[in-house]
Amino acid sequence: MGLFFLSISLNLLDVFLLLTGTYSSNPWLAGWGSNLPLLFGPFIYFYTQSVLNKDFDLNTKNWIHFLPFIILFFVTEIYFLIQPYPIQEKILSNVLRHKIPVSVFIVSTLIFIQFLIYIIASFQLVSSYRKNASQYFSSKKQTDFSWLSSIILFFLLIIILTIFNGLLSQTSFSTYYLVVFNIIILAVLVFVITVLLKALQKPYFFSFSDNDFSNEEAPPPTKRGKADLERILMEETVQMILNYMKDKKPYLEPELTLEQLASQLSLRPRALSQVINEILGQNFYDFINRHRIEEASRLLTHPKDDKITILEVLYEVGFNSKSSFNTLFKKYTGLTPTEFRKKLSS
Repeated sequence: MGLFFLSISLNLLDVFLLLTGTYSSNPWLAGWGSNLPLLFGPFIYFYTQSVLNKDFDLNTKNWIHFLPFIILFFVTEIYFLIQPYPIQEKILSNVLRHKIPVSVFIVSTLIFIQFLIYIIASFQLVSSYRKNASQYFSSKKQTDFSWLSSIILFFLLIIILTIFNGLLSQTSFSTYYLVVFNIIILAVLVFVITVLLKALQKPYFFSFSDNDFSNEEAPPPTKRGKADLERILMEETVQMILNYMKDKKPYLEPELTLEQLASQLSLRPRALSQVINEILGQNFYDFINRHRIEEASRLLTHPKDDKITILEVLYEVGFNSKSSFNTLFKKYTGLTPTEFRKKLSS
């Protein structure tokens, strides 16, 4: 993410130096930042992977994503630098007057398409994580990466605005180019400051995933002859799990994970997940939270203290979010906690 912000800053700096005439006396210095947008997509994509996968690391294969930038950078720089001084001045003058060759527009369009592909791939990573996370976590807080989606979406909008501003410069509204350019810089600055402040206020804002299940393999298919035996064993395992849930109440731990529960039961996480999915027809998230709601219903029906509040109940049964508790209570009982309590009192 740091490299992403740096590449954006350097790209904007290059444009700023061009617009202010800094390159007029030394045109050979210009153009070094024009290819930096080719790095935006890969940086966002790899940042997304690093957040969702604790074991992510840049390997030799990953570096191929930076090849388009390296090739285009050297080709354009060498071409520009071998031109005579008057030609360099003319190129810069044409850029300032927004007389840009068609070839440059084509390359710019391809760069935008490349960025869009990486953005779509990043959204797919987040979507896949959310889908799989319900098999491993019992708390919404552990699976909430909405802030990551917001970051990806924000920079998609910034790039679209930049493209729009480039097109604007070719029309009769070109006088507004600098205004929009300053708005883009201001938006990026405000966003970065907002992200930093939120990270300071809420340390978990940039928390990374503790699990890597992006490449989790499904259990191998069993032969028909072994199916019945395995089914019996799985049903026995389910009964053991349900007895443990009833006696030990591990779901009272707010951030209980599949791995933690499997360790307590002396089972492999994959085996526990398979049993919950195939025998009970639930994912881990629903399995744990159904028990929490059942416990909450019991506490509301037979409270230890008649003055106990719904807020106290939700914290006692393992929830750390009032909205999640209300949503799941309504989902599993058909009533909100308040409606449930009123029905009992009536």
